[in-house]
Amino acid sequence: MGLFRRLVLTALATASLSSPALADPALWRVSDSDSDIYLFGSVHIFTREMNWRTPQFDALLKSADHVVFEVVMDVDAYSTLTYITMTEGTLPNGELLGDMLSADQYSTLAEVTSSLGLEMGALERMQPWLAAMTLGQMAMPKTSAGVELLIDSEVEPERKRSLETVEEQMDLFAGGTRAEQIEGLMSTVEGIESGMLVELEPLVDAWESGDTDALKAAMDGFITPRDKAAYAKLIDERNAKWIAPLEQLLAENDNALVIVGAGHLVGPEGVPALLEGKGYKVERIDAPTTAGSHVDGARR
Repeated sequence: MGLFRRLVLTALATASLSSPALADPALWRVSDSDSDIYLFGSVHIFTREMNWRTPQFDALLKSADHVVFEVVMDVDAYSTLTYITMTEGTLPNGELLGDMLSADQYSTLAEVTSSLGLEMGALERMQPWLAAMTLGQMAMPKTSAGVELLIDSEVEPERKRSLETVEEQMDLFAGGTRAEQIEGLMSTVEGIESGMLVELEPLVDAWESGDTDALKAAMDGFITPRDKAAYAKLIDERNAKWIAPLEQLLAENDNALVIVGAGHLVGPEGVPALLEGKGYKVERIDAPTTAGSHVDGARR
């Protein structure tokens, strides 16, 4: 599985289906002795129309002291993203992407690149991580703005907060060794060849229904043994880093709505489970739960 594909899974990009659907995404309340914060799992990009908003979500969005995103994508963030892509995504003079690959790797890359309507010349000066992202984006179905972009204009700048910086997110790609980047590129190529890169229906279906067990199972189904280290870096390690700032929100009695990719909120290493393990009260509030159920327990 390629590095871009792993990010896509993390972001839970939806697959292309036809009719609008009424969604019921998962929502948690986390409480200490005198305050609450709320956790909402998002889909970062959509490829179909969905009626995913609920009165409960809209009320929380309007009333929250702060809305906390993975990253606040303002003008400065986009500028930083562009700068990193231009300065760290280009190979030094005299180096070409093809020179790093075996003959078989280059041939496979060229075939997939051509199938996407690109010329190899468009990739030759790219670092492997940027080539992987470029191909992954080209291979995805037509997409439209996801949760964060759709609500962005409804949240005043002074209410927006970030859990990490653009630099930290980009380091997930650009920070790998050359060998890791090439592995990610070729795994992305394999995913495009096989069609697995865009087989995300189980993920979005689980997100729509708020079925966290199904969502975790679908994500685990994409992970092979060689992907485990990258999965830990993209999901588990980031989840652990986010606990301290979330605890700070509770300590400051900040009535915050936290919106992150839904993949970060499921399973034993998910943010709700980690906070529950720290002693906070964590409960699903988007639908009734069975008596005694925990953060990933039965919903009805």
